[in-house]
Amino acid sequence: MAGHSTLNVYKGQDSMKKFFDPEYQPPLPLVELPNNLNPFQNDGVRIYAKLMTALPCQNVKALPALNMLEKAGPLTKTIVEPSSGSTVTSLALISRVLGSSSDVYAYVSNKTDESRLRTLQFFGLKVVLYGGPAQPEISDPRGQVQKLRQMAEDNEEIFNPGQYENINNPDAHVRWTGPQLLKQLPEINIFCTGMGSAGCVTGVGTFLKQEKPSVTVVGVCNKASDAIPGPRPYHLLDNIAFGWKDVTDSIMEIESIQAYRLSMVLSREGLICGPSSGMALKGLLEFIQKQKDSGRLNHYRESETGEVACVFLCCDLPYQYMDTYFKKLGADDFHAITNASLRDTDQGQYDPRWELTPTEAARLDRGTMFKLCTMPVASHALQNSHGCGSLSTSFKILDLRRSEDFSRSHISGSLSKAISSLEPDTESPFDSVPVLEAQFKSLVKLTSELRSNGHFCKHDTVLVLCYDGETSRLSCSILRQEGIKAFSVRGGFQTLANQLFVSA
Repeated sequence: MAGHSTLNVYKGQDSMKKFFDPEYQPPLPLVELPNNLNPFQNDGVRIYAKLMTALPCQNVKALPALNMLEKAGPLTKTIVEPSSGSTVTSLALISRVLGSSSDVYAYVSNKTDESRLRTLQFFGLKVVLYGGPAQPEISDPRGQVQKLRQMAEDNEEIFNPGQYENINNPDAHVRWTGPQLLKQLPEINIFCTGMGSAGCVTGVGTFLKQEKPSVTVVGVCNKASDAIPGPRPYHLLDNIAFGWKDVTDSIMEIESIQAYRLSMVLSREGLICGPSSGMALKGLLEFIQKQKDSGRLNHYRESETGEVACVFLCCDLPYQYMDTYFKKLGADDFHAITNASLRDTDQGQYDPRWELTPTEAARLDRGTMFKLCTMPVASHALQNSHGCGSLSTSFKILDLRRSEDFSRSHISGSLSKAISSLEPDTESPFDSVPVLEAQFKSLVKLTSELRSNGHFCKHDTVLVLCYDGETSRLSCSILRQEGIKAFSVRGGFQTLANQLFVSA
């Protein structure tokens, strides 16, 4: 597409196509690592992160997906692809942008984390699980790669892009990534990326070797039986048809825990990226260390600058893998959650409209003015019946204060149900975790009792009173979860008594 959006603005009916067009977008960011992330800074090594996450699909696979779909022409076919993440998500989004098929199926290992499955569903993909090896050999006719290839050959209504065999995968990086990278950093000496379909290392490596043969290309794999989302172990790369071996000068193998930890470190410093990005950087750092230990680091220096300029790709984001970060890394890697016990407490909703002024509370019972009873009433009677007088059957008042306080003064028609964790000087439950936990437990039990003995029914309107309005606010949240239309008074019983009541 002709043109270039220097201001990063996309207008018109084809705005989305422009937004997804690498030739219309500004170059993706290339960010040098600060010294605290570069252990070789004193050796004259400069390390840059190429943020493929700044693509519209927020992952490196957007470029192969775009190129494969463009070269396939207008599509009305169903798209099927064995992928649990970036590739198939990009295919789905870009197919819609191009106005092609929106019927995209992701064939995914049944060992895939729930968060990743949910991500696929979120983006509108139809997920099909399969058993057996999560990453089968590419050429194995029993594996999903070849099964889907055969499915497409047998049915003209199905299109299988085939990222592991489709030359338009690496050609996307010859077309876009390589030229952009060399234009941004002509002094580049070392290029490093993870290897999944091997399309990126093949495409970028091919372009760089053609334009600047001195560039060293480093591919990074995960170790066997130690999965990292996206990349594949070395022994599963052999049958990939692309010429990655012709352009890759060195292969590094990285453990998954190293990849996850380093991507977390990068993200915390502001370069937000997923585990495959941490793997690429870790592989690059180990490669540099290896060259330094062997006395060969000077071999990579640019003659004009005397420096070694390195680039690694940040290929995706960490969010869909968050559960795995916590499984892979230790508790010491994360700050503990303060008051974690509250995750099982007070999970209901709150609404400021449920907290009334005294005047608003008075309108709940069709505008009837409340009466304040100051007569001494036997404690046992108060615990089992309404106080003096009565209100409409559809409107009820629940008083949570101590029975002796209720006896001295209460609203006509109230039901007294004191809870043991509430005293006149009790701290607000929202200022004290122990108070919140104790009152929540008591109020849940009380609500259940009131429902079971018929005092409160679904859709009843209930005004809850306490000393300062805070415990009653908590009670309203609990009652609302049971379908009871509960309200509280800001400031509690005494505020209501002081402003509205005429002594009975």
